[in-house]
Amino acid sequence: MTNPLPPPGGENCYYILTEDCAYGSKYFPAGNMCFCSERSYLQNFTEDHSPPACFLKVTVLDDSSVVTINVGTLQPVPREMVSFLLAVSSPNERLNSFLERLSLEAALGAVPGQRVMVEVEGKRFPGIIRYVGSLGRKVAAAALSPVFFGVELQEEEGTTDIFREIPMDSVVKESLQSLFSPFESDVGLGHPNQLQQEMSESAEECEGGNSSLEVNSMVQITLDKGNQVSGIIRWLGYLPQIKHKMAGVELDEDKGVTAGEWLGKYYFHCAPKRGLFVKLQSCQPDVRFQRVPDGHLGLVDYGKQEVLLQAPESFPPLRNEAAVQVLQGRMKGIQGHCNSCYIDVTLFSLFSCTSVVDSMLFKPSPLCDRNVQSILRDEIVNPLRKNGFVLARSVMHLREQLTEKGECSSFTNAEKDPEEFLNLIMHQILGIEPLLRLQSGRQKEQDCYCYQIFMDKQEDLVVPDVQQLVERSFLSSDLKLVEIPSCFIIQMPRFGKEYKMFSKIIPSLELDITDLLLDSPRECCVCGDVASLECSQCFRDKVFAATGLKQFCSSCSRQVHSHHCRRSHNPTKLHIPEEFHTRSPPGSQRVPHEKMELFAVLCIETSHYVSFVKYGPGKEHWMFFDSMADRHGDENGFNIPMVTLCPEVAKYLDLPLSVLALEQPRDMDGVAKRLFCDAYMYLYQSKKMALYK
Repeated sequence: MTNPLPPPGGENCYYILTEDCAYGSKYFPAGNMCFCSERSYLQNFTEDHSPPACFLKVTVLDDSSVVTINVGTLQPVPREMVSFLLAVSSPNERLNSFLERLSLEAALGAVPGQRVMVEVEGKRFPGIIRYVGSLGRKVAAAALSPVFFGVELQEEEGTTDIFREIPMDSVVKESLQSLFSPFESDVGLGHPNQLQQEMSESAEECEGGNSSLEVNSMVQITLDKGNQVSGIIRWLGYLPQIKHKMAGVELDEDKGVTAGEWLGKYYFHCAPKRGLFVKLQSCQPDVRFQRVPDGHLGLVDYGKQEVLLQAPESFPPLRNEAAVQVLQGRMKGIQGHCNSCYIDVTLFSLFSCTSVVDSMLFKPSPLCDRNVQSILRDEIVNPLRKNGFVLARSVMHLREQLTEKGECSSFTNAEKDPEEFLNLIMHQILGIEPLLRLQSGRQKEQDCYCYQIFMDKQEDLVVPDVQQLVERSFLSSDLKLVEIPSCFIIQMPRFGKEYKMFSKIIPSLELDITDLLLDSPRECCVCGDVASLECSQCFRDKVFAATGLKQFCSSCSRQVHSHHCRRSHNPTKLHIPEEFHTRSPPGSQRVPHEKMELFAVLCIETSHYVSFVKYGPGKEHWMFFDSMADRHGDENGFNIPMVTLCPEVAKYLDLPLSVLALEQPRDMDGVAKRLFCDAYMYLYQSKKMALYK
């Protein structure tokens, strides 16, 4: 449970209800706002070092009722946002504005003189903001005044005497974001009657423009007053009612006015407020990415000033208490939308608490699509690590690019599997090196990004752990790892969304891959000396340990295979590294073990993916993520993602195998059943090797 921390400064802490609430005979729908004094908050949550209380006494702003509410349904609201939200009369619209944030952030930055589109009685009008402030009416409970916009409405013939007081949600609805311009410039605003201002004079000197620019060119655009933005050209051509050749540009920042739409038609697709239509002649090549003499990106001369290019701010993965503080709670993680759970949980698992595949975010390659890489890094991973939350539209932006770049046209709406997404983005779009290099026998090496366990049903395995499954799968296919992987992604033996080979699988917190490596030193399973022979036929012999391939030094091999039951075995020779060839007393040479640690598990039940992520070193340090844990509203509503701590899994990880096998899934505590019974994919990392990848 995440406590709604009080904002610094100010005498009151303000909140908004995220769920409907009943208190006695009264009913408060989601979207109602309330407050308590900062002193009350501190007394309730920090007094005597006691555990945080589950309930908080607050005052509802709408009718001054004093009620006690579960803190899990409250979200803190910064004081500067409260007055804008109070002007929105519908609780449902108020909550939508708060959660979506685009309208709210735009309202906070609105100033008199700004041109906007407004909605009045179901009709849309262009207008000019003439006033932002209260109308003298106060909410008695908190002595706050709702903030309205005084807007001068305009018709096609020009200015009229219409002056309306309009709340925020009618000025900057999300559906009108492409019409709400944060600056005035020679850009396509999506409405033919909105006024334009000129670009910088230097860009207007010639109509010929820049013939070298084409789709996917990186450009800079100088707006009025010398303001400069940069982006990538996504479309070139002519627009209705515009005589000049135009460029549709996807900006690096949210300084645009559209998502690629002009007068109801999409010419390209990008995130809201990232798109801009400008005259091609106003675009200049982005000098930051021009080659310098040594052939590398580096120092750029801006008017005789040498400036070292700096990468955008990046955020490290979250661990331990920081992970709990940032990630835990409702509206945390990655918001699900339109069958996106397969990609939501994969991204959350790969990037929230580890950096093992951060090469996807930064590493250049000849095949790398830099646009997709920047979307992944700047719109998903960095917001997740910084704020603990990613809006569904950011993931949709990525999915649109996957659909455009891949051969499949349904990444924006259809159910997919995590491995399909990983193979596409890692291999085809970002061009990163394969995570695994495998060899079967002495055949040619095989490269892959995920490993699927294939094996026949084996009666001696009732409740296996991951170590046993990987070893048996490798043995049955005569596979070896050519090198230690930095990230080892393993798909469980299940087929489709229905059939799974085992009712329970025990997570191996460490995966020992020593015996799975090609041409590496191995340990005799009897005496511990350097092994020289391996016997696949001894693998299933119940005399030996339940896990680990069976390899022996020459002395132990002779003894083991002198038994009449094993005389027919055919051990194979192992390669012994040069440094282990020297003769030493038995047991004096210790063989190093290579182990990988489990950092996430993806699970599926029916058609919905969820994930478990390990955020700390202890067995109890697990968090559970569901991108569609709850929903607000009907078909026009939105999904509420949730991250919860699940220390209960440690209890079952410590159980003896015989006891765990008898555990009924329905009786398991919390979400532990999902981890043990619904595992689809295990993710392991080698922090040592991640330094070199």
